[in-house]
Amino acid sequence: MSATLAHVGLPEGVRRVDLLSLIEDLGKRGLGLSSTATRVLRHYVWRSRDDDYRAGRICAVWDRVCRTADDLDLCSRAINDAERELEAKKLIVRTTGGNGARSGFRSDGVIRWAAGINLAPLIDRYADLRAAWEARRLEQQAIDTCKAEIRRTRRLIRNAAEPELLARADAILPDGRVAPIQRIEKLEAIRLALEAVLADLAGDPRAMKTSDRPKENNRPNIQNQDSSRSCSGRPEPTITPRAALDLASDEYRAIAAVYGDPRWPSLIEASRQTATWLGIGQRTWGKACSVLGRERAALCVLVIDRNARLRAGHRYQARHPGKCLSGMVRSATKAGFNLDGLLRAFQREEAATPGVHPAPSLPEHEQDQTMAFLTAQILSHIGTAMGDPA
Repeated sequence: MSATLAHVGLPEGVRRVDLLSLIEDLGKRGLGLSSTATRVLRHYVWRSRDDDYRAGRICAVWDRVCRTADDLDLCSRAINDAERELEAKKLIVRTTGGNGARSGFRSDGVIRWAAGINLAPLIDRYADLRAAWEARRLEQQAIDTCKAEIRRTRRLIRNAAEPELLARADAILPDGRVAPIQRIEKLEAIRLALEAVLADLAGDPRAMKTSDRPKENNRPNIQNQDSSRSCSGRPEPTITPRAALDLASDEYRAIAAVYGDPRWPSLIEASRQTATWLGIGQRTWGKACSVLGRERAALCVLVIDRNARLRAGHRYQARHPGKCLSGMVRSATKAGFNLDGLLRAFQREEAATPGVHPAPSLPEHEQDQTMAFLTAQILSHIGTAMGDPA
């Protein structure tokens, strides 16, 4: 093959170091190579120069096999095997001079010809390799998310302490470990099976009871047990799922709508998904569910989501949602906080102030002021515990 094989160049803004990083990120599994071939490819890219990656240039190295073997502390046979593997994967082209030796000529920093290892195939395939890396990243993200969902679901089933449901969960995932499983299809099947068990748990009034109120009430007691009465001494009322959704952001309501009619299960799922989008970790969300109950935790995320949508730089913007939820949990375990009363205040303010869901004519600073008034009572009260003034 010609010793002057040129290439189309790396995409605009991509440098040789980015190509090296891509090789590192893909690794031998992503490239479909052996460990030795991956090391040799990385070495040849490192031995080239930045200017060699411009469009129309020749990008090659012509080090002798024995020198490459010394550099990598390998034998010459291992280098030859690795080069054949790289050529078979269409990542390099091997060329030789008339006498079979490797050599090249560079003038003014530009390779004029080279007989050795030509990296044109690797450069021309950069876009495909980048797409493969992105696909692997998304797949791994889906795997990690699914594993977290499985752990969360198993924890909820385990906390219910229902022997029959625990036995079903153990039959689905006998050892309870998902770390060794890397196939998203298998993980999804396990997740769906466990969620079916959890759905049966949700239909069991003994397992889903969250307060000492009658079953037909179907509304959780949001007030913490340590502060079960308001300042006037009267019991605080509870809030219905539909009323809570009326106070939520448009984005939150859209998520909840996916899960059906306004019920506590739909709010819980909407808050779980919203918590992930807000950057609230699964461990923080799980602790909130354990300490506050799933319904209370869902309402806390609803409040945090609403306050997080204030304009950037606003005094009461929830800049760190995870810290906000952790602060609410800590506050509840110490002195408690009247979340239900504050949500009722939201309702009263919404009825009296159209600016909560602002009309186009309402000035922005008035919109923010109304929203801040409604949420500052929660977030400023526990701000010290959260370590965040938001």
